[in-house]
Amino acid sequence: MNTDQDVATTSKSSSSGFKARAILFVGMLALALIGMGLTMSSDKGEKSWEFWVFLLTVYGSVSIYWAWKRARRKGLPVWGMIRAQVLHWLSVLVVFGILVLFERTEIINRESASNVALLVLALACFQAGVHFDWVFALLGLVLALMVISIGYLEQYVVWIVMVPVIIAAVWVFFQMRKRNSAD
Repeated sequence: MNTDQDVATTSKSSSSGFKARAILFVGMLALALIGMGLTMSSDKGEKSWEFWVFLLTVYGSVSIYWAWKRARRKGLPVWGMIRAQVLHWLSVLVVFGILVLFERTEIINRESASNVALLVLALACFQAGVHFDWVFALLGLVLALMVISIGYLEQYVVWIVMVPVIIAAVWVFFQMRKRNSAD
C-alpha cells in the first residue's frame, strides 16, 4: 500500500532523475555543437577525429549507464542489456577505426572522414534511441541535421539553422518527458 510519503519520494526521485537526464541531454547537444565547430573550422577538422572518438565514448557511457540504471530499477537482467549496449557502441568504434584507416591511407580526406564519422554517430544514437532510450533517438536526429547542415550550408548559416534545431530538440525532450510522466 502506497502512503503519501512513498508517492512524494517517488515524485522527488523522478523529478531529480529528469533533471539529470535533461542536463546530460543538453550537455551532449553542446558537445555535438563543439564537434561541429571543430569539423567546420578553418584547418578542416584537424582535431575533429579525436573529438568524435571522445564524443562516442561519452555518448556510449551515458547510454550504458542509463540502460544499467533502468534495468536495475525495473528488475530486468542487467548484464544482457549492458552487453547489447557495449556491442552497439563498440561497433561504432570499429567503424571509426575503419574511417581513420581510410583517412590515413588517403582513400578519403580528413574532412570527409570527419563528416562520415558524425553521420555514423548520428545513426548509432538514433538506433540506441530505437532500442534503448528515446532520448538518443532525438539526439541522433539532431546529429543527422548537423551533418546535413555541414554538407550543404555555408559556415555561418549552419549556426542560424542549428540554434533553432537545438531549441526545438530541447523543447521536444521536455514535451516527451511531460507526456511520459502523465502516463
